[in-house]
Amino acid sequence: MKKILTVLSLTIILCSCANKKPTEYKDAVSGSGVWISYYELEGMLKTNDGFENEFQKVIENCKDFRIENLYLHTRAFGETLYPTEYFPLLESAKKYEFDVFEYIVTESKKNGLKIHAWINPYRISANSDIEKLNKQSIVYKWINDQEMAKNVGFANGIYLNPASTQVRALVLNEVRELITKYNIDGIHFDDYFYPTQKTEFDKSSYKEYKIECENPLSLSDYRRENVNILISSCKALIKHLNNNIVFSISPTASINNNYEKLYADVETWIKQGLVDEIIPQLYFGFEYPDKYFRFENLLKVWKDLLKQNPNVKLKIGLGVYKAKPTLDADKSEWKNNPDIIARQVKICESDSNVSGYVYFSYSSLFGDDTEYKVQREKIKETGESK
Repeated sequence: MKKILTVLSLTIILCSCANKKPTEYKDAVSGSGVWISYYELEGMLKTNDGFENEFQKVIENCKDFRIENLYLHTRAFGETLYPTEYFPLLESAKKYEFDVFEYIVTESKKNGLKIHAWINPYRISANSDIEKLNKQSIVYKWINDQEMAKNVGFANGIYLNPASTQVRALVLNEVRELITKYNIDGIHFDDYFYPTQKTEFDKSSYKEYKIECENPLSLSDYRRENVNILISSCKALIKHLNNNIVFSISPTASINNNYEKLYADVETWIKQGLVDEIIPQLYFGFEYPDKYFRFENLLKVWKDLLKQNPNVKLKIGLGVYKAKPTLDADKSEWKNNPDIIARQVKICESDSNVSGYVYFSYSSLFGDDTEYKVQREKIKETGESK
């Protein structure tokens, strides 16, 4: 009988882990990596060549580029890349008679690549049209249940409500299944936490909380604490199941924006060792108009923050996609400097405080557009000069 996490069983796990000393994960997971997003996987799943052929190209490209870690989207919205009872299967994966994610893990292991299951824990849909949700989805059922509807919020899309214990149990069951069913190396979250600062998103949950609590937190602190509970619970569950599994999160570049706008209390995660790795998205060049966001300045800010807990490793997210800039603030520098990513790689590799770097994303790093090719060649030249 499948073990399902309930609020009670989760509490038991958290208590059993509370007195354990924090342990460092193995150094074998350090080094370079690449994010492979849902839209890149969708392209591979829908190709006429077949997913197996497409993913073999991924393996060869990553090996040629000495990439060690694949951060691969297993759930970007409300559907999963693999069969599970918790979420519907991606439509594009249904045509295959085998478990696509199992194939990915098996083939990656054969070739010395490590797999981190990348989850967006709260995001369900990029639009707010309920009728476009899969009718078998638990989220659709919750929305249409007066008592359970508070588990879901709307803000330029559909999101799970971080305040809900049922939501936490759902995400934790997702994490538990990934670890027990597949031979993965890590669980990875990115920067999708609270989607809005508007009070309407979780108005009923916060109202209930204030009634039940003698000294209630402010709405902002309440939201941050809800996210912290999930992060802490995930870390405890992961280490309870397999101490060698790496738990990583990739927040946005600005620590303040994480805290104030997304209610992601990165400093607490680091201080309390709630993650093994932090991978900030430093998707900026060296000449960005706002000096705070220039790459080397951001890097210093994050290195200083990581000094609070040497057991948490720092990797850097590098924005290869910026080789084809769309924002005016980026255009001049990126168009005139084809070696920006190569220089950032060199900085990361020469800094003992940085454990590695992750390219965003696969289609940009290995794309056929001239801008991507030039950046790629400059990165390869950096590696060959060592």
